[in-house]
Amino acid sequence: MAELRKKHSDSKIPPEIKQINGKIGKISDYLMMHEYYTDKPTGEEIFARRSIKSLGISVFISIAIAIALIFKLFILQVEQGYLNLKLAEGNRLKVFSSAAPRGIIYDYSGKQLVENEPSYQLTLDSSVAKNISKINQDVWKIIGIDKGEAEKIIDNRDKSAEFVVIKDKISREDALLYKSRLVDFEGFEIRPFYTRDYIETSLSHVLGYIGKSTEDDIRKNQICSVNEYSGKSGLETSYDDYLQGKPGEKKAEVNVAGQTLRILSSEEPSVGDSLYTSIDLDLQKVAAQALESKANELHTKATLIALDPRNGAVRAMASYPYYDNTKMSSGITQDEYNAIISDSNSPLMNRAISGEYPPGSSIKPFIATAALEDKVVDASLSFDTPPEIQIGQWRFPDWKDHGNTDIKRAIAESNNIFFYALGGGWGPIKNGLGPDGLRKGLEKFGYGADTGIDLSAEKAGFIPTPEWKKKTTGESWFIGNTYNMSIGQGDLLVTPLQIANATAAIAENGNLFKPRLVEKIVNTNGELERDFTKDGSSTSQKIFSDESVNTVKEGMRMTITQGSAKSIFPADFPIAVAGKTGTAQFGNEGKTHAWFTSFAPYDNPQLVLTILVEGGGEGYDIAAPIARDIYLWYQENRMK
Repeated sequence: MAELRKKHSDSKIPPEIKQINGKIGKISDYLMMHEYYTDKPTGEEIFARRSIKSLGISVFISIAIAIALIFKLFILQVEQGYLNLKLAEGNRLKVFSSAAPRGIIYDYSGKQLVENEPSYQLTLDSSVAKNISKINQDVWKIIGIDKGEAEKIIDNRDKSAEFVVIKDKISREDALLYKSRLVDFEGFEIRPFYTRDYIETSLSHVLGYIGKSTEDDIRKNQICSVNEYSGKSGLETSYDDYLQGKPGEKKAEVNVAGQTLRILSSEEPSVGDSLYTSIDLDLQKVAAQALESKANELHTKATLIALDPRNGAVRAMASYPYYDNTKMSSGITQDEYNAIISDSNSPLMNRAISGEYPPGSSIKPFIATAALEDKVVDASLSFDTPPEIQIGQWRFPDWKDHGNTDIKRAIAESNNIFFYALGGGWGPIKNGLGPDGLRKGLEKFGYGADTGIDLSAEKAGFIPTPEWKKKTTGESWFIGNTYNMSIGQGDLLVTPLQIANATAAIAENGNLFKPRLVEKIVNTNGELERDFTKDGSSTSQKIFSDESVNTVKEGMRMTITQGSAKSIFPADFPIAVAGKTGTAQFGNEGKTHAWFTSFAPYDNPQLVLTILVEGGGEGYDIAAPIARDIYLWYQENRMK
């Protein structure tokens, strides 16, 4: 068909056609009248036409892309050339964190018990520390350590931390020197941090100390990874979340060498919340000095608690020997730490809450209260108490022949025979409390469980039972076990804080409080964060009737006026004290712990004092004089 068109096009057009060309249209009109002509394109023509169309679109797209690339290249090279050049040199955004000071701890009147001491660290960014071989070796000479020591420090680093502490506890002068000489070395930085300085050593067990944050500390509170230090004992650990300050943060643009080019944003660290405790610092010093003097005289250990019976507030707490919590917080060597924990005097132990001791006769006021409440005895019952009683083949002695005695006099003179009868029955008291009644009465006072004070490591003491004895020894419970328990011997164990808190319940007419050390928490803006005196934390529970408690109170007052402590508190003593002495046997060498628990003034109790001198001897002779000296100071300085 194509050849026919070609042939026709080469031939001459007849004249008649030429004449009619203008009349009837184009030559095509003529050609369409002939049978060999068709207007349908061939397959070859269709392919050719499509190829030309596709080629046009492709060319158009290619040209558009090229124009866009040229435009982008222009922007990159001309408008952003300088910025990209800097980025290519290693500029990057970096966040610098800075440690925050811990909150301050105060006594009840606002006197500081602890201070923050600023110090400095030389640190190395963890990303740089990973490639220690690439660090310029001259830097170690500047710092003053050899490469081997540096490698050891880096190898032992916390892999999750953002930096490695190369040098710790640097003075301000050395910090400034390092900062100027290490400016050209990547990743090195001077960081401020704070150690603790504790003002009163005798509060070491109460306040506790801080130490390097562990992985567990950081898991509990991510802030510890920046502040680096966490509470390890005492109030420092009980209230660590409050005391931790908010770290500072600085965002900066730095170059490849770690040098800061510009600060993008900055937020200063803020100090942690402050704790206001119930501690009376002046009373604490006086009480601790009296305790320490007696303990040193006898070459022994001792502890003391002073409570306000009206609300359970701890006014003083001392456990001797003390330890240097300032040094513990600022860092000690492993040898020094090993020496402390291997010391037979256990200086880190807070004996007030963690020491478990036989109470001896100091338990008698609480046994008497339980017996009165359960109607085992009444205040009017009086009978003759011999120097010893015999049950079967067993003999149970007293320290003297007390003669005719009622429950008040039995408390005052620490009459063992009377309390044997209260516990296990004897003479006119046919049925005593028995082991179950003893247990229930003591549990009401809080024995056998922790008091809930806001300190860690508190122990619960121990109340023995027939079931326990059978399970432990395979033996049955005998009357001797009940008798011994009734006078605070045998397997009964208490903490000094439990004795103090139970004494406070007697002083406060049978109301038992949960003892507390922290009264309120104030944030960095001076706003009250929490008030423990008003949020229900100091709520008491009535555990015994006024009638039962008043009888026991009278007996404790008689202890001072005509009983076992009469020789220690003269008749003209300026403050009316009620108390109970205790001499508790322990071990197999005939040694005794010296106890004295008391409250004053008798008619309006404001202070409870409980004192224990380990292996000190007689309670009236050793522990009571310590209380006497403290009460004299209290009367002169707090009651006027």
